[in-house]
Amino acid sequence: MKTQLRILHLTSYVGKRSFGIGSAVLNLARGQQVLGHRVEIWSCDVKEEARYLEQENNLLPNTIRTFPIFGPSRLAYSPKLERAIAQQADEYDLIHQHGIWTAISRSTNYWRVKTGKPTVIAPHGSLDSWTLRRSMWKKRFAMLCYERENLHKASCLHALSSCEADGFRAFGLKNPIAILPNGISEEWLRQRGDARAFRERFRLSDETRLMFFLGRITPKKGLPLLLRAMSALRYDLKNWKLIIAGVNEFGHQNELESIAFKLSLESHVQFIGPLYGQSKRDAFAAVDLFVLPSYSEGAPVAILEALGAGVPILATCATPWREIVTNGCGWLTDISVAAIRQALHEAIHTPRDVLRDMGRRGKALIAKKYKINSIAEQLILIYSWLLGRKEKPSCVFN
Repeated sequence: MKTQLRILHLTSYVGKRSFGIGSAVLNLARGQQVLGHRVEIWSCDVKEEARYLEQENNLLPNTIRTFPIFGPSRLAYSPKLERAIAQQADEYDLIHQHGIWTAISRSTNYWRVKTGKPTVIAPHGSLDSWTLRRSMWKKRFAMLCYERENLHKASCLHALSSCEADGFRAFGLKNPIAILPNGISEEWLRQRGDARAFRERFRLSDETRLMFFLGRITPKKGLPLLLRAMSALRYDLKNWKLIIAGVNEFGHQNELESIAFKLSLESHVQFIGPLYGQSKRDAFAAVDLFVLPSYSEGAPVAILEALGAGVPILATCATPWREIVTNGCGWLTDISVAAIRQALHEAIHTPRDVLRDMGRRGKALIAKKYKINSIAEQLILIYSWLLGRKEKPSCVFN
């Protein structure tokens, strides 16, 4: 008889403030619930948003438990959450923490000391060299106060790719590492979007071809590189428009708008704000190409969502999936204006029926290798190994 595990996923946010991490955690929690395990998510989202997310992601009622924060939202410091960890420590078999550098790590440290039970830490790209150079004062403070202990004493680190695992070792971490990617739900693969509804909402003509960026509007995403590549192809792009959807972080959208103006690209770029739920699915139904010109990535859920929706990809090699090229579902380029320009030139001159074929191959790849139920099951094997109930899985490396 299968033993039910009591799993606590701990993260700063799973809603609108979480960006890609939230989608990954919600998908994983649903996959583990489907397998029959008791799964909860503790976060600092507001309660109303948590209830909406439970319904939207087919989670059991009260899966997401929310706690108020004290101080800046980016720090996610919640004394009430820390007290709850102390009072309910014995109710869970292990903690799987998602994201680092916030006060959530203090709670994981406390739980580890109090219970002696396993902790799994998934940095979700937060230890790559590019990210480490950002907000260095904050990270040094976190390392001194709680993150060094949290990372070095974790029972297992969860890397989303072999590249991320290499980054863990470069950072000096010697813990066992489980390499497992993010995943996409069956519901996402089956769902259909309404392309016309998206075009009507944002006043986009049927003749306009669309490339689509979805994610944080932040320097890490490399959007100035894409704009400069587009500038060199202005004549070729006469029927194309770049749709940028996401939350404006650090005021970066203002900088991008200024760049677009200086490059005379205003008619080829449209900012539409963040998209969620059906609106996001409608966008994927309407676009011809998904673009992610990042300087650094872990294993972005947006790429999985695009492929799962049948949209081909143009991304930099910061995205860890060479399968995009080997499976013929997109382009990976070096991180430079020249390389992005060359790939973009090829992509926008690719016939629509060929792009659709690339999208179908991408969807088949996701269905074969990146469905969340399979990934959730592998993580259950990792948890069981850490609890002394199973042999070490093959995806774990010392």
